Amino acid sequence: MKEKVAALTKFFRETRSEVKKVTWPPQRYVTVATSIVLLIVVASGLYVTLVDFILARVFKLLIK
Repeated sequence: MKEKVAALTKFFRETRSEVKKVTWPPQRYVTVATSIVLLIVVASGLYVTLVDFILARVFKLLIK
């Protein structure tokens, strides 16, 4: 049991050390990139919804 606790403590210590080495992007970049991704996701969702709506209407007309 002590070995597992020691291994876990070592893991977290090494993880903290590695995270300190990371070069984090500026907040402005992250905000802009996140906004762009959200915009693309919303636009894609609207597009798929529109195509689904149109195809549902077309198939409904073909079935009748």
